[in-house]
Amino acid sequence: MKSKKEVVSIPVQLLSFFESVLRLKSVKRAGWVSKAGISNAESVSDHTYSMCAMGMILSDMLGLDTERVMKMIIIHDLSESIIGDYMPNEITREKKRLEEGKAMSCILYQLPSVARSSYEMIWQEYQANKTRAAKFVHKLDKLEMAIQSIQYINQGYSSKALLQFFASARRSLGKFDIDNKNLGSDIMVGILHDLEVNIIKQKGYEKNVPR
Repeated sequence: MKSKKEVVSIPVQLLSFFESVLRLKSVKRAGWVSKAGISNAESVSDHTYSMCAMGMILSDMLGLDTERVMKMIIIHDLSESIIGDYMPNEITREKKRLEEGKAMSCILYQLPSVARSSYEMIWQEYQANKTRAAKFVHKLDKLEMAIQSIQYINQGYSSKALLQFFASARRSLGKFDIDNKNLGSDIMVGILHDLEVNIIKQKGYEKNVPR
């Protein structure tokens, strides 16, 4: 039986965890602000929610463990509630992983022990990026960024500045093989291809996409 002291302390720990989650609402996605000049850019929390909605459907379509995928998406940027959103090359990859690891250790320590180890394993799986679920979440991160870049263009922001984000996603996801009838893991590449054909080329933005 748990002691009275332990029972009382658990809600306090959870409140600290919830506060970490809520702080993501105030953390702007740095790339949109710095590279695209969008002062009222989406928050990390906005980005995570979009990934959840997209990942929920795509994971089901691909036959993945959707519950695990959703948990991984929800915590994948949670460390940014402490360290903020670094842009690529702002600090070394090694230093970023170290800071993320320390931040996540602090955040997950706020969870009751019965749940903590499970989420630590999911976080480590995401970081290692070797399982189907982890690779899916990493790719989805890029796809959501590409779709968001198009949305900002449609809102009137600079296509030249924003299409560098689309190009970055395309480089990460790879080239779409239109003759490949098996969508499989290429479904996200196919979505990116459709965006390029139906929006970027039709509106004459193609010349602004970095190669």
